[in-house]
Amino acid sequence: MKKIIITCALVMFTFIAKAQENKFASKRVATAVQYISSNMDLSEANVEFLKETLYNKYVSNAKKIRGKDLSQDEKKQVYRTAFIETRKKLMTVFSKEQVGEITKLERESFKK
Repeated sequence: MKKIIITCALVMFTFIAKAQENKFASKRVATAVQYISSNMDLSEANVEFLKETLYNKYVSNAKKIRGKDLSQDEKKQVYRTAFIETRKKLMTVFSKEQVGEITKLERESFKK
């Protein structure tokens, strides 16, 4: 009986730990999307798509880099790959010019 309870507790803890939101990614997305949407005319659906896409990018980058003791070149490669994947995903909804503007504004939002 104890083993069943302990196993259930561990399984529940695992699900809770995985479901927690990445606070850094959330803050970064909020800042970037707010800046982008204030400088571009985007529909609510496009803003939501952008939020989801950027959040997934930041979380994915963090998982690939954090605690891995990667060199600067390896980190640069992770970021480059994420940039290409994100650009492809954004191109499914936005035009090439809009994606370029989104990328430019996203980078500007980090400097503010």
